[in-house]
This record gives sequence, C-alpha cells and structure tokens, in this order.
Amino acid sequence: MPLINFSDIVVPTGSDEEMVFHTFRGYLAAVCNWTSALYPHPDGLLAGVADAVSGRPWRARTRAGRTLTARGAEILRNGWATEVLLNSPRVLGGDDLVAFANLWAPVQAYYAVFEAFSALAMTVTGSRPLRTHAALLGWAATQVAHPASPFVVPWTARVGGPLGAHTFDGFGGATLDHRISNLTAPHAANAPSLLALALRTTRREQIDDHRDGWRKGLKTAAGRPRKNLPAAVLLANATAMRPTTLFDLLWRLRLRSNYKEGDALLSGALGPADAATFHAALAEIVATTLLTTEIYLAHLVGRPTLERCAAALAVPRSLEPYSVRARTHLW
Repeated sequence: MPLINFSDIVVPTGSDEEMVFHTFRGYLAAVCNWTSALYPHPDGLLAGVADAVSGRPWRARTRAGRTLTARGAEILRNGWATEVLLNSPRVLGGDDLVAFANLWAPVQAYYAVFEAFSALAMTVTGSRPLRTHAALLGWAATQVAHPASPFVVPWTARVGGPLGAHTFDGFGGATLDHRISNLTAPHAANAPSLLALALRTTRREQIDDHRDGWRKGLKTAAGRPRKNLPAAVLLANATAMRPTTLFDLLWRLRLRSNYKEGDALLSGALGPADAATFHAALAEIVATTLLTTEIYLAHLVGRPTLERCAAALAVPRSLEPYSVRARTHLW
C-alpha cells in the first residue's frame, strides 16, 4: 500500500464541511504516514507492521492452544467481509464512487475492527462476545497497554487524565507539539503530534458526553438538583476515565458519519485526490489493525486453524488484494 500523497490536494477554503473533512483526513493520514515511517519495508506497509508485531516479546508471554469457536470464527469472518465492503468502491467504481463511499466508510471501518476484536476477546477470555461498544473499547484500551500485547506504536498511543492535565503514553518516545493545528498537513515528523491532538479532542468529547451522567443525583446545599457540574467532581471523574486510544477515534468518526457530520464526509473533500486519501487511509488503518489481530490469533489458535477460517470467506477475485487473502503469508 502506498504512502499517503498530498502533492495534488488543495488546502480548504474555510467552509465547515471542508474543515471537518480536512481535520479527520489529516488525523487518519498521520497514522498511516507515521506507521510507514516507523516500519519501512521493501514489500510495503503490511510487511513492515508484520515484522514489528512479530518482533515483540508477546509470544513468549502468551499461552497458545486456545480455541477459535464456531461463533468466534463467524464473527471474525464478518469483520473480514466488512473490510471487503469497505474496499469495494476502490475496485468497482471510479473517483465519484469513492467520494460517495466516504459517507459510510467510517462505519464499515469501525465494524471491521469491532468484529475482529470481538473474536479476539472471545478467544482470549473464553467468553461470549462483548455486548456493548463501551465494553469492547475499554477492553481494547487495556489490551494495547498490556506488556504482552502484540500491538505496536501508534496503536499503543493513549491519552489520559482530565482537561488541561492530560497524560500521553505509548507514543514511542516521540516529541509532541501540543500547539499543532488540526489543519496542519501531516508528515512523518508531525504525525505523532497530530495523533495526540486527535486523541485529546476525542477525549474532550468523551468527557462532555459524561457530564450529564456525572451530574445526575448531585444536589445543591439547598437540596435542589445541580444545574452545573462542580469542578472537583469533573476533575475526579475525568481523571478516573480509562485512556483514550486510536479505537476511540474510529468510534468517534463512526458516530459522526452516522449521526452528526455525514454531509462533511460526503461534500467536504476538495477533489478526487482528497476523497481518495481519506478512504485509503481508513482502509490502511483497518488492514494493519486486522493484521496485528490475525498474527496474535494465529499464535493463540494455530495458523492452520486461522487459515481455514480465512479460506471459508468468499472474496471476489478483484478484491482479494484488499482482503485477508493478501495477509495470510504474513502470519
């Protein structure tokens, strides 16, 4: 998969739709560019990530011999199939279809990862699928921070703490510029800072979403329900929140696509190259995330078991290069 190229992309003029699209395209491209810079490989991004994942010490710390249940295999194939759907506009149509597909691409990207992580969680814990998005996102945040995790930077990046006193972990020692603009064109050097900004603003939205719940049941000295949230309560609750990760950014983008700013994803691109970069970045993040999950699962349940699971997925020949079929040799 190629590096993200910005040579023929126009700077936004200032409409709300353009600014939103440009911001999220920059965040996604920053992840891809940083990953490519961290793990260069003559065979491309996937091979570089595979080498980095396989080189971590998790194999010696993780017990193999787990069981991939029939239900787990079905859920995993659902994730793989959703990835195929995500990539289909790049094969089946032209620039117009890719631009139009950006309206639902964040939903497909999130659910491809969600299903794969659900299968992984079932295999690791021996339990049923996690029932809620909150539970799965929390489990993912725990996994990327674990010493025996197969995930590498930038998936390990985490932002914690309250507003104005954030903590930044898992950025691989990168120097972060906390004054960077969301409209900065991403490249390898500033990509860590852009991802930190993406996670910081995502966490701000998470905190805002919790305010009403944290205020519920609180009363004033006169015994009336509080209309605002005391600063001390906000600080304590925000500090106790789990860290915010790249997976929360995917969830944030999925929610915006479904419920908030779908128009921006559809009409905010400044041209075919702009739209294609957004779509390609999402697809690359999904492919590398699934690859990491697959390498881990291959160790847990055995490579032959995972290969049989992948072989049972019907993939159109033209889409095989954009599917799990293009990754099995890297397990």
